[in-house]
Amino acid sequence: MNIKKSAESGEYMIGVKENNSIEVYRIYDNTKEALREIAKQENYEYDPNWNTRQFGAKLCKQFGDGQQATVGCYTVYIRSTETVEVYRTYDNTKGALREIAEKLGFEVDPKWNTQQFGSKLVDFINGK
Repeated sequence: MNIKKSAESGEYMIGVKENNSIEVYRIYDNTKEALREIAKQENYEYDPNWNTRQFGAKLCKQFGDGQQATVGCYTVYIRSTETVEVYRTYDNTKGALREIAEKLGFEVDPKWNTQQFGSKLVDFINGK
């Protein structure tokens, strides 16, 4: 499904698909903290001295194919440069939109459904 419009705000990416459904992703700036969240969620023991690359590689080996792992709502990805990135998807899209709106001071109409909310927030972020 193609994205017809999108916006980025801080660590968040909001996409409005062709069918008007909304997707929200978080691309973590603090990758090591995100890796710790995953480890905690999975009761995975880790060495606090691991650097981000070591930590990401171990999680990808344990929960994925060595290059990528999806653990619950998180995806850990190791780029060709060995840089580790962590993405989070949101099952509760409207809750994620509320979180972003609150950070931006965007006023929400409680009558909006998720599609309306997401579209209006994307337009707000993009200055429309």
